[in-house]
Amino acid sequence: MKKILIVYANSGAGHRRAAEALFAVAEKNFPSVQVKLLDVLDYTSAAFRRSYPATYLFMVNHCPKLWGFCFYLLDNRQVDKIARVFRRKTNSVHGQPFMKFLLEEDPDLILTTHFLPNELISCLKKRHKFRASLITCITDYYPHAWWRDSGVDLYIAPNQDLVPQLLRLGIAETNIATLGIPIHPNFAVSIEQTIIRWKLGLVEDQFTVLITSGGFGVGPIRKLVAHLNRISTPLQFVVICGNNLKLQDELIAVTKKTIHSIRIFGFVQNMQEFMAVSDLMISKSGGLTSTEAMAKGLPLIALRPIPGQESSNCAFLLKQKAGIRVKNERQACNAVEDLLHNPDKLQELRRNMTRIGRPHAAEEIISYVKKFFKIDEAG
Repeated sequence: MKKILIVYANSGAGHRRAAEALFAVAEKNFPSVQVKLLDVLDYTSAAFRRSYPATYLFMVNHCPKLWGFCFYLLDNRQVDKIARVFRRKTNSVHGQPFMKFLLEEDPDLILTTHFLPNELISCLKKRHKFRASLITCITDYYPHAWWRDSGVDLYIAPNQDLVPQLLRLGIAETNIATLGIPIHPNFAVSIEQTIIRWKLGLVEDQFTVLITSGGFGVGPIRKLVAHLNRISTPLQFVVICGNNLKLQDELIAVTKKTIHSIRIFGFVQNMQEFMAVSDLMISKSGGLTSTEAMAKGLPLIALRPIPGQESSNCAFLLKQKAGIRVKNERQACNAVEDLLHNPDKLQELRRNMTRIGRPHAAEEIISYVKKFFKIDEAG
């Protein structure tokens, strides 16, 4: 029986969601192939497992400009060449359990949605006769030098725009396939808005703005809702708080002092439904969030994108005339009001989001893998 591993690093929800999307499609398409989903950090030292995501989250939340500086500095080919030597040594020491697991598991194919496992697998290929093919799915709309590695057999890029940049990294065009960023198949399913609005307890015919709190924290969301309260036309705001109970409690108090309808939700697993019934979204411009919004044709207002991945994703949306970038909560409020009173502008954004959306990317990637690597249903 053939074995496929789908590997991510849980240093951001997007990498995990992309891997879960691939896993859902692969399991369905290969019933007689052993498909496993795993977090590479579960196979590293305890200290590394804690510090790897914590360092990233601390920098993007508390030192975003420093993170942006490091992001672009390490994208320089000469700097990356030097930094890669030290990074590879450190990661290979802490990643020994992962490499040992791979040698024991002996998979036929590995699909990754993060660059950390690429580095460890490339080390393994150099040291041992490790035969597994390695495919990596780039999960942002900019291919940072981190993604390039000698052991990668195929790079899945979000779109054709990234190909020249990948070529500049020294990657052969024959090793690139532009198939999109994988998102869950649920985002490709048509939804009856009336039914879903009733199911979610939303007002049926009110202009609806979806706000996701991931990465914002309590203060900015509270300030954003306060600014949006100043819009005189009654609107419906849907706020997804995730596991932030403090934010939920504070927003519940706000709902008593507004003309708008504000619905507050915690952690949800049906984001595709919330996106389908919304007219507009205010969010961070993460790779997966942006891709999911494209799949549902939902215009995105990117609030204060972090320098690096988020600003690159936002730049792609702006280039495609599919999103709006705002620096603060006041500008976000102004953008909502402008689109509310200019439906033609909103409709153009929606059309452009739909045009660049690839809701079937996960299925296309698995289909391509099946043909390219000659994997059949029977294993």
